[in-house]
Amino acid sequence: MANGLHKEDRKFEAETGWQLAEVLRSELPITFSLRRLARWDILGPFQIGTREATWGADPLEHLGGFRSLQYDPDLRYHSSLTSDGMVSWTSQQVGLSMSSPDAAIADLIVSFSEVDWDFMRSIHGWAAIQYQAWARGNLIVDADFSETVVLYSDNVLEFWVDDRLHFGGDFYGYRIAPLVLHLEPGFHKVDVRLVRDVRAMGAVGEPSLCVRMEAQKANGGLVVVGDLLLPDLVDGKLASHVGSVTIRSEENEWIEVWDIQTIDSVFVVAMTADIPFRIAPGQTRQLVFHVSSTTKITLSTLSLEIFFKMKAKSSPLSHIIVSHSFSDRTIHEPHKVTFLLSSGSLSYSILRPPSEIVKNQFSSNQSLPVLLNLHGAGLEADSHQVRHTLDAVPDLHAWVIFPTGVTPWSGDDWHTLGFSDVEAGITNILDWIKAVEWKGPSVDTKKWLVSGHSNGGQGTWYALTHHPDRILGGAPVSGYSSIQAYVPYTNWKIADPKITNIIHGALADYRHELLVDNFVGIPVMQQHGSADDNVPVYHSRRMSQLISQANWSSTYSELQGKGHWFDKVMTTSALSKFYEQTLSKEQEKPSLPLSFTIVVSNPASMSSRGGIIFDQLISPNQLGRMVVERDHRTIYWTFKTSNVLRFHISTLDFKGALPQLVNIDGSFINLLSSSTGVGQSFLRSADGSWQLLHNIHWKSFEQRFGRQLGSLDSILRTKGRLLVHFSDSETLKVCVQISRNLFQYFRANAEISGTESIHGEAGNMIRVEMGPIASLSSLSSFPIRIEQGKGMSVRDPRGGRKLYEFEEGLGAIFLSPLPDERLELKIWGFDQHGLEQAARLLPTLTGVGQPEFIVVGKRCGWEGAAGVFAMGSFDSSWSVSDGSFLL
Repeated sequence: MANGLHKEDRKFEAETGWQLAEVLRSELPITFSLRRLARWDILGPFQIGTREATWGADPLEHLGGFRSLQYDPDLRYHSSLTSDGMVSWTSQQVGLSMSSPDAAIADLIVSFSEVDWDFMRSIHGWAAIQYQAWARGNLIVDADFSETVVLYSDNVLEFWVDDRLHFGGDFYGYRIAPLVLHLEPGFHKVDVRLVRDVRAMGAVGEPSLCVRMEAQKANGGLVVVGDLLLPDLVDGKLASHVGSVTIRSEENEWIEVWDIQTIDSVFVVAMTADIPFRIAPGQTRQLVFHVSSTTKITLSTLSLEIFFKMKAKSSPLSHIIVSHSFSDRTIHEPHKVTFLLSSGSLSYSILRPPSEIVKNQFSSNQSLPVLLNLHGAGLEADSHQVRHTLDAVPDLHAWVIFPTGVTPWSGDDWHTLGFSDVEAGITNILDWIKAVEWKGPSVDTKKWLVSGHSNGGQGTWYALTHHPDRILGGAPVSGYSSIQAYVPYTNWKIADPKITNIIHGALADYRHELLVDNFVGIPVMQQHGSADDNVPVYHSRRMSQLISQANWSSTYSELQGKGHWFDKVMTTSALSKFYEQTLSKEQEKPSLPLSFTIVVSNPASMSSRGGIIFDQLISPNQLGRMVVERDHRTIYWTFKTSNVLRFHISTLDFKGALPQLVNIDGSFINLLSSSTGVGQSFLRSADGSWQLLHNIHWKSFEQRFGRQLGSLDSILRTKGRLLVHFSDSETLKVCVQISRNLFQYFRANAEISGTESIHGEAGNMIRVEMGPIASLSSLSSFPIRIEQGKGMSVRDPRGGRKLYEFEEGLGAIFLSPLPDERLELKIWGFDQHGLEQAARLLPTLTGVGQPEFIVVGKRCGWEGAAGVFAMGSFDSSWSVSDGSFLL
């Protein structure tokens, strides 16, 4: 507990003879005290780059951190944003301060009028109106004993309570996985880091910033969060047979769920997880269950009874009841369909089957393609706006899906996790056909027309550049080309050029401007409003130009005077015509050009182009490139490669004629005389020649391949339940933070455990350890290890070792292999400071640029990525790559 009284509060006490705590005790058991309940102490603004805050990069850390500073309006601090290069403390009334016996809410709206934002914007554009600052308030627990408090932190990434860091917050205001705190009676200091981000908060008008801190007295025990996630009813039948309920432990001990039952005899439910289902103190999880009906459903409500107990107690089971009201739709209406992701988490999409008119035009033996419509940032797929986006084109020859991307911000911008949700939703159509006994045309899950607006437009570029063999056409509408182009990274802390290159390399898989070659030959319809002040029209103009320079063309429609969103933006006459032509009865996939180019940053996220799939690159720090020339009979193909180590040819998505003779960089291989089958791949030798191998065992533990490839966000590419492993009470706190952030930002349903066992199918693992002794990898040749009594060492590409001696703030986060193509993400700290610095680099927000390994030190606190000891990538044999940085 910390004494958070401001000196003016003490003056108030002295002048009135009142004790603030006594006044509050009579009325407000839990209250936010923002200097007499309505004031913040603010220090700032300071410079910050796009998505840089995750790395640290707080200039006050050089002074011991904001938490060590005391309010003094006479003190001044250096800042590059103000006219005289200095800032000082200010105090401000909150925009809204509301208290009740069990809750307190405080909204803080901050703007810094002393900064010449127009001048800054004229130099650095939107990057100039991003900044950071700090605000301090007090949380008062007025009671005779400790209280459990649920703390929401809307639009906040980082805050401290009583000098303890809580990283992750709730930057997008999801309000799904708040922090659960156990606080002693009295004052508690709350320090909130304010980070203004254009993507999340906009660029129009004065660059103000609004955050909300809300404290609620915990209910205790097991708490249900929000509504159940269940499918809609379709003509009285369940559209799918899985559901979930989000639950949270508001106790200071573990809770075990032992059963879930339905009160209604019409329904049958059963948990999908092994029993007991465990929830750590303060953890929020998704409890998934199968649901079916014994008869035709006439009830509009499903009531569930959840049975649970405290793990440490031998008391009988407690129970809570939760109900859900179904929406009953006709079979051709857009309706909600639920499905399991590969991680075991539950998601949903909005499905619009073919209309009655279209259904009657096709037989059940025929298959129709899928029209994907990817929503913009901040929109729920179940919203009226998304559901009815394509109402103006009701009779398209397609199955229409509005995916959720797991969150309103599509998880990670429709990338690693967001797009796996898209693919699962497409596959789930086949289950829907069985569930509702559909009698119309089936679905071709390998034929997509992709469209999307805003962030969904960017997601459309991702689909075009990463899954070209599956795509009939693409319609990116008002979409940005990449996050780096949206708000430039110009205001990051100046770093060694190699560090900067590594960060941008970690983001290269989403730099669609680099990957335009991949969809040459595929029809593209671009649309953008000329007056768009959310995503400037420049993005679409630039992509149109790049497509032209790749010797292809897009249909480009710039709507004069139109803004970012307007009614029927996705069904303009040009877009409607594009949908209809692309989805016409006779339409097949676009013909593969006789000459085409493949550009790959991460083979794990790239499916085939012309049937060609990259397996491994020579260097992970450079794009892999292949130019393919085919003769007119298509039997002889010439390949010219750059930075490609291994590839194979697949017929999974590509149905065209495959080559019979290939020339790969001068190496001729006759495929007619070679046996084909599983495990066949082309491998580049050290001398540059190529050979065809028939080895199904090359994917060994020592090789890096498949889902293991890519930056830190590869940990999200899990097949099976995600395990977060702790070793003691201190690492358990970090594991709960990790689980909270994974659930908040990605709805990843992590299981926290102190043992090696995991309930259900094994997936990827996050292991958290602290101290001078740690086992960093099960691979004996792994390049990162702990040198007993000395420090952490990293083997460089030449075989030498670089030692980073044990010191305050030393930590690391890195990927390492597990069997069966799985990954382990190790988060290690020599001390608590080092562990906290490493843990904050767990993927949460997109655009941060975490590579595959990072060794942090205390200088990261104020220098951000520029202060790391080491960072970089692993090659195909888990060795540190040449492009890595070792200080």
